Amino acid sequence: MPNAESMLAQLRAYVPERPLPRDFYTRADYFEQEMRVLWYREWLFVGHECELANAGDQLRVTVGQYPILVERHRRGSLRASSPDVKTVHCTAAGGYVFVCLAARPPDFDTFARAAEPYLLPHRLRHTKVAFESTIVEHANWKLVWENNRECYHCAVNHPELCRTFLPTPTVIGVEAAAANARMSAAWDRWEKSGLPSRFELSVSGQSRLVRMPLVEGMVSFTLDGKPASHRPLSDAVKAENVGSLLLFHYPSTWNHILGDHATTFRVLPLGPTETQLTTKWLVHQDAREGVDYEVSRLTQVWSATNDEDRRVCQENQFGVNSPAYEPGPYSPVHEAGVMQFVAWYQRHLIQRLADEFA
Repeated sequence: MPNAESMLAQLRAYVPERPLPRDFYTRADYFEQEMRVLWYREWLFVGHECELANAGDQLRVTVGQYPILVERHRRGSLRASSPDVKTVHCTAAGGYVFVCLAARPPDFDTFARAAEPYLLPHRLRHTKVAFESTIVEHANWKLVWENNRECYHCAVNHPELCRTFLPTPTVIGVEAAAANARMSAAWDRWEKSGLPSRFELSVSGQSRLVRMPLVEGMVSFTLDGKPASHRPLSDAVKAENVGSLLLFHYPSTWNHILGDHATTFRVLPLGPTETQLTTKWLVHQDAREGVDYEVSRLTQVWSATNDEDRRVCQENQFGVNSPAYEPGPYSPVHEAGVMQFVAWYQRHLIQRLADEFA
């Protein structure tokens, strides 16, 4: 596999704290190797248990060349299958449903044990999808993630989101979060009310959980910062203004869970320069459209933000496509999250590819 050997050599020669070489964002053969050793072997977020509440309920998703059907069995268990590989491993954590196409999937229990204390108070199993949208970004999936993992671009590109979300390195970054005095005070307050909140990064760097405050006085991702739903997301959460619980799990999902609703994102690569992003807005299962919430208000901020991010990512891809592209240094202040993602990717791919040549 010459392309796999070439990838491995470039990954081993990678200069830390910089973007990856151009080949990783453009070459079709590199993309196929990623699908083979990463996307077809990792646990991937596909949807929510609330979408599979009753026996016979189904979810359909396509990962690369594999169409996958997830359904609720009559005995209550979740099952997934694909015509290509028959049985697909399937599990859930805190209301999130994951699948894995590998014959022997990697460990999932460690992530589930870490995530469920954060997720369970929000009772996402007892929610419903109020709205769902899918867009296609003409950009490599890693550029989509890199854009998500920093907010250096937010002040200029996301006027709607920045009314409520704090686009600061202490929110988006990795190590800086714990040093923020306001953050620590908020974590103390939330944890006393029974909401785990402190920064939790997995040993491998694949997943992170942390609860972050919004702009002072704001409680939800709306233009005025007031709730998008008058019915709280969870009957178990009594605290007011619980900020946003941020969760990412590479390579397929990032999330924001607030007091009144949750916004979840699923990333799926369609090609070397094409990525599908599916966004779902969850509200309490008994919330009534037109009474407790309006879909237009619920979705306004992140629909605009997704479209703005699509433009940014596509412009980045346009630049990377140029033969003149050279990986420049990341900002250690504003792009620490990007550096963390790229480092995770590099380590992960080296391990997977090196195992094949051992």
